[in-house]
Amino acid sequence: MTQQQQQLVLVPGLNNTAAVFDSVVAALPPSIQARALDNPAHDTVEAIAAAHLALLPERFWLAGFSFGGYVALAMLEQAPERVQGIAMLCTAPFADSPAAAQRRLAALEAVAQGRYLEMVEAGVANTFHPDSLADDALMARRWEMVRRYGPERYAAHVRATAARPDRSHLLDGRRPTLALAASHDKLFTPQAVAAYAGNIPGAQQAVVQQAGHLAPMEQPGVVADALARWMGSAG
Repeated sequence: MTQQQQQLVLVPGLNNTAAVFDSVVAALPPSIQARALDNPAHDTVEAIAAAHLALLPERFWLAGFSFGGYVALAMLEQAPERVQGIAMLCTAPFADSPAAAQRRLAALEAVAQGRYLEMVEAGVANTFHPDSLADDALMARRWEMVRRYGPERYAAHVRATAARPDRSHLLDGRRPTLALAASHDKLFTPQAVAAYAGNIPGAQQAVVQQAGHLAPMEQPGVVADALARWMGSAG
């Protein structure tokens, strides 16, 4: 790493490996040294956060995508002095309601029955922008990523998701903050992201057009540009 480079840590979401960020990392400027992580199969976000922190440099910028946002907030809580800035990518800082948590845990029955891949495939239309569904190369990359991720990690991460606390208080504006949404994201709509981002002092907001929930794969250049602008804001 050169003296001018800044360290960026990228935390992937549910059913994602580090590969979800491959094209984002490739699109970042040379001034940013990016490291995309794989979340281990621990069943609390706190345990995943601790495992990541043990391997990371002393100071870094931190971006969490979807489930990775929950992990990123746990990392911020455990080591606030190490996090230079935090980016919430297609995610939110709140806990599940008891009913939502129960719905998540009920989905694990399909995993126990060996229907993990079938279940993931059934949700593909809710994950991507309609145009992306016709991109065979993109669909193939995503399918290979899901296969590598696997049912063991999925089950652990669903339990971690259901048990996570509300950490919205950590988004207090004390460090550069980015809240990024995608135009066609059905899980974290632009309106929902804007609602909580509006309460974060000084937060940058961005909406990625022509993208569903998998914006880092669908529009990696746009996501990379938003991350670079956010990191440049501290200068």
